[in-house]
Amino acid sequence: MSRKKNADPLDYLKTGASLDLSKIILTEGEVKLVTLVLTGRLQIEDLGPLLYLALNSPEMDLVAATDEFYHLSEVQIRGNRNAQSPAEVIRLNPPPLAVINLSYTQIGNYGMEALSEFIYSDNAALTTLDLSFCNISSQGLLSLCHGLKTRVARGLPPLQALALAGNTINMDIAKQLGRALSSDHVRHNRKRGDMVQSSSSNGSSNPSEGLKLLHLGSTSISPNCLTELLTGLGPMCPLQELKLHSNKMGAGGASTLVTFLDGKSENGQPVLPKLNRIDMSYNELGDQGTTKLTRAISKRAKIGMTEVSLSGNAMGSKGIESIMNKFLQHKLITLNLDNNSIGDQGCQLVAASLPSIPSLSRLNLAFNDIGCRGMATLMRSLVGCESITSLGLSGNVMKISGAIAMGFTLAQHPRLSILELDNCCLSQVAQCHIVAGIISNRWVPMKVMQGFRAGPPMVAIGALEIAAQHMTNEECFRLRRDIQMKTLLQWMENNRNSKNDPNLLTNDVLSGENNTSGAPSQSAYLRMLDWLGRIPFDESELMDLRKYFYDISGGDGEQKSESNLKHRGDILAALASDVVDEILDQEPAFYFAGDGSIGLDLDKADDEEKEDAPENTTAQLRMSDDCVPKTLEEMGEMFGASIEVRGKSTASNMSNGSHRDLLSRGSMSTISMSMGKCDSHSRASRSSNSMNSMSRSDSMLYKARITMFPQFAAKLDNLKAVAQEMMDSENDPSQQDVIAQQFAEASLTILRQLRYHCMESGLDGWRQGKLRRKVLIVDDSIVTRKMVARAFEKANFIVDTAEDGVKGVNKMKESIYDIAFMDIDMPVMNGFDATKALRLWEDSVRPGARQPICALTAAHVDDFDRDELMKFKDAGLDVMESKPCNIPRLFKVVDDVSPMFSDLSINASQFDVGAINN
Repeated sequence: MSRKKNADPLDYLKTGASLDLSKIILTEGEVKLVTLVLTGRLQIEDLGPLLYLALNSPEMDLVAATDEFYHLSEVQIRGNRNAQSPAEVIRLNPPPLAVINLSYTQIGNYGMEALSEFIYSDNAALTTLDLSFCNISSQGLLSLCHGLKTRVARGLPPLQALALAGNTINMDIAKQLGRALSSDHVRHNRKRGDMVQSSSSNGSSNPSEGLKLLHLGSTSISPNCLTELLTGLGPMCPLQELKLHSNKMGAGGASTLVTFLDGKSENGQPVLPKLNRIDMSYNELGDQGTTKLTRAISKRAKIGMTEVSLSGNAMGSKGIESIMNKFLQHKLITLNLDNNSIGDQGCQLVAASLPSIPSLSRLNLAFNDIGCRGMATLMRSLVGCESITSLGLSGNVMKISGAIAMGFTLAQHPRLSILELDNCCLSQVAQCHIVAGIISNRWVPMKVMQGFRAGPPMVAIGALEIAAQHMTNEECFRLRRDIQMKTLLQWMENNRNSKNDPNLLTNDVLSGENNTSGAPSQSAYLRMLDWLGRIPFDESELMDLRKYFYDISGGDGEQKSESNLKHRGDILAALASDVVDEILDQEPAFYFAGDGSIGLDLDKADDEEKEDAPENTTAQLRMSDDCVPKTLEEMGEMFGASIEVRGKSTASNMSNGSHRDLLSRGSMSTISMSMGKCDSHSRASRSSNSMNSMSRSDSMLYKARITMFPQFAAKLDNLKAVAQEMMDSENDPSQQDVIAQQFAEASLTILRQLRYHCMESGLDGWRQGKLRRKVLIVDDSIVTRKMVARAFEKANFIVDTAEDGVKGVNKMKESIYDIAFMDIDMPVMNGFDATKALRLWEDSVRPGARQPICALTAAHVDDFDRDELMKFKDAGLDVMESKPCNIPRLFKVVDDVSPMFSDLSINASQFDVGAINN
C-alpha cells in the first residue's frame, strides 16, 4: 500500500517496450543500423546477413552496408506507387517501442539526423525519448524539431517525455523546439484535419495529450532562450515536470521563469496548469533568486507542487524562510535542498515546517553546514512526521549529541527506510548510537543506510555475531528484523501453550509495562535502554553528558559572542552595547542570517547588566575518583536496572596514560554544577519550571539539569558511597585504576540512560507521538486570525482566537498556552495594556506560571529606535514579529519560547542549595 501511495505518477512514461543503449558509444554505422531496425526497413531476420556482408567484404564496411541497404529499401518503397495490387505494396513494420534511451551514446548530429526518420515513423506507441549527453548541437536539434513536427503532421501521438540534458541549446533552437513540442501545434494540425484515420483510435484526441516531462539540464540555456522555449510551448501545455538544473541562470533566470508562470491563458487559467515538479538546482539563484521563485510557487497553490529541487544555489536561511512559508500550501512529496548554506537556522525553519507538510516523503539536506542545534531540532520534528521515508544528511559534521538525537528518532520513526550519512565524520560511539536506534525500532524499517558499515558497530554492542560484521547494511538490518520477529513469534507460541499463563500477547506486554517472564519488549525506549549499557564511551560523549546535565546552559551550545549579537534574535540583548546601533544603522534589512533564535528575544539581559552582576557561584558535587561496587550484581541492584560495565571497551579506546586524564576531566568526581545569577528576563525564565512571582527586575538562581531528577541523583550518591568504601579498603594502585574506570562507566551509563529518559518524557522539545500544542491568536483582523489559525491547525495545534486585548487576557487567565500571539494595535485594549494587565494578574494570582507572549507589529523591527524597543520589553512581551506573518518563523518562535520546549533551567529558590553542597 505504501508503495502505491508514494508511486511516481509519471512512471507510466517509462513502461512498455523499450530499447536501452545508454552509455554505449555508438559509431556512425551502428547508429544507421539501429535506425534501419527502428524504422522497420530492416527486419530482424535480415540483420544477420547484413552484418555478415559488412564483416566479410573487404571493400564494404558497416556504414557502406547500411547505406546500400537503405538505398535498396527506398527503391522498393517508391515502387509502391506503381503497385497493381495491395499484395505488391511493401509495408514497413517498425517495432512498437514506447521508450528509447540513447543517453551518453555520443551519437552527435549525424546520429540525430538518422534518427529523425524514426521519430515520425509509423510507431504510435512511442512516448519517451532520452537523448541526454549525446553531443548534439544546433544541426542535430533542427533534425529533431523536423521529426517532431512531421510526426504530429502525420497524425501520430506527440511525445510525452523528452530529455535533452547535456546538449547545447541556443536562441534559434529554443524557439523552434518550443513550437515543435507545443500542444497548440498539435491541436492546430488536428483542426486542419491532417491526421490519418489509423491514429484516431489511439486516444490522440485526448485534450490533455502532449509533453508532460522535459529535461533541459546542463544545456547552457540562457534566460532569454528559456523565455522563447516556454513561449513556444504555449500556456496550455500539459507539462508536469520541468528540469533546468546546472544552467547557471542566476536570479535573472528565476525572474524569467516567474514572469512566464505568472501569466494567464486565454480562458483565465494559469500557464502550464499541470506543472507540479520543478528542478532549478545548481543555477546560482541565491536567496534573491529563491525569493523570486517563491512568488511563482505561491500562486500555484491550487495546482500543488509535489517535487522541488533547489540544490547547489548558495541559498541561506533567508531563502529557506521565504520558500518554506509557501510550501505549507502544497502537498509536497520531495524536497531537495542539498549543497546550500542554510546552517542551523535554516534547518530549524525546515524542521518547524515539517508538521505542516504531512505529505512529504523525501527530504535532502546534505552539505548544508548544519550543526548540533539544527540537527537536534530536525530530529525532534521528525519524531512526529511519520511520512518521511528518505532523509539525506551527508556532509554535515555530526557530533555525539546529534548522533544521540538521531538514534532516539530512528528508534521511534515507523517509516524511515533510507538514510544518507556520507562524510559526516561519525565516531565509533556515534555510529553505535545510530545503529542502536535503528535496531531498537519495533519494525526495523531501515533498508538503505549510506555513510558507514552497520556491521562493526552492531557487533560492538552485541547485536550481531562477529562472523556477520562483513555483511552489507541491508543484510544486517534484515537479519535483525528477522531475529526480532522470530523472538516475538516464539514467545507468543510459548505464551499460548503455557499452562500457568494461558493469556495471549497483551497491550501491556507489548508496551513493556508488564514484567511477564520472557516477554520481548515492544517498547523502542526500553529496547534502547538495553543497548545503552553496551555502547562504549569516548571523551566527546563524556564531555557532552557533563555539559548537558551540569552546565546551566543545558548543552544548548556556546554562549553567544558579541559578533553573534547581530542575529535578529539577539538585538534587544545588545540594547546596552554598540552592536545594536551597528545593526540598525548599517544593516537596515530586517533579516539576519545565522543560528540565533528567530524572534526578537525581549528578555535577554544586556551586556552592561552582565558586567555589573556578581560573579557566578559554583557548587561542586564532590565524588571520589576511585569508587565502584564489589560486583556487577550489586551495581545492578543499586541502580534498579541491569547495567553492563564493559571495562575492556573503554580501555581499548585509550591508553592507560590518557585514561587517568579522561577521568580527571570528565568523571563524576570532577563534574561541577554551575549556579549563576541570571537576569529574570533571560530565556531560562520562560521555562515552566523557572517562572516565579518575583518582579522582573529581581535576579534568581538557576540549577543544573541534574537537579530535576532526584531519583537518578540518589543513584549516583549511592554509587559514590559504596565505591568510596571500597576505595578506602583497597591499597593496590592497579586495582584502584580498574575501580576508577568501572566507576566512571557505571556513573556515565546512568547519565546516558537519564538523557534518553528526558527525550522519552517529552522534555527539551521532544514531542511524544501526536502530542498537541496550544496557541492563542489575539488580533482584531479576521484575515490574520484565520490565516494564522489555519496554518497552526494544519500543523496539529489547538488554536484559540480573540479579537481584542480584553478577550485575549480573559482566555490567558483561564489556561496557559504554549504561546500567545498578540497584536499591538487593537480596539478596546491594545497589546501593551493587555500584556501589562496579564503580568500584574500573574504576579498576584498565578505566581510561578508566566505566559509567553509574542508581539505582532505591522512595522519592521529596524524601524524602531532603542526607546521604542524598550517599550516592548517593559510591557512584558517576550518576542516580537513583523507583519505580514511568516508562518515558519512563527512555528520557530513556538519552539524557542514555549515552556514545553524550554531549556529546563530550574529556579534554585525551590530547592535546598545546602543539600547539594553537602
